[in-house]
Amino acid sequence: MISISNLEKSYGDRTLFSGATFQLNAGSRYGLVGANGSGKTTFLDIVSGQLEASEGTVSIPKRLRLGVLRQDQFLYEDEEILAVTMMGNPELWEAMVEKEELLAKAEQHFDADRFSEVEETVQRHDGYTAEARATKILEGLGLPGHIHGDPLSTLSGGFKLRVLLAQVLAGAPDVLLLDEPTNHL
Repeated sequence: MISISNLEKSYGDRTLFSGATFQLNAGSRYGLVGANGSGKTTFLDIVSGQLEASEGTVSIPKRLRLGVLRQDQFLYEDEEILAVTMMGNPELWEAMVEKEELLAKAEQHFDADRFSEVEETVQRHDGYTAEARATKILEGLGLPGHIHGDPLSTLSGGFKLRVLLAQVLAGAPDVLLLDEPTNHL
């Protein structure tokens, strides 16, 4: 499924890891254990394509969707909980936002061609059920429906992390990478 070959990451004279070679197979669970500062997050960033390796390769089939749970809830503090979750499918989320913008401007100027393109994206991603799917994911993680319209900032750190997990799950990943999951999950 995912092949790592002779992976190395260095910063100047400091080598975090080198010679990492292995395969992550479908249906298996793996854990990456090491001391603080040993390069675990850096390794996940390389596997997920967020960072370049100094040497080596990561091979991921093109059809494979990676979901990465990061510790970056501060990016979404002012966003509604449900919206943060739905952002887990960026192409759909951007299409839904653009569709609303196009409809808001429809009286001044309606771009039918662009609207058609955006609508096609929404339909391709089953966008008309996206909110219901996101709600189900959030409720399954212990976040009741009456708070889904609240800003993320109203939640404790543990519940914010659950919302970020919901966001990743809303993207329907084939592989889930968790960077420092906690007991709150």
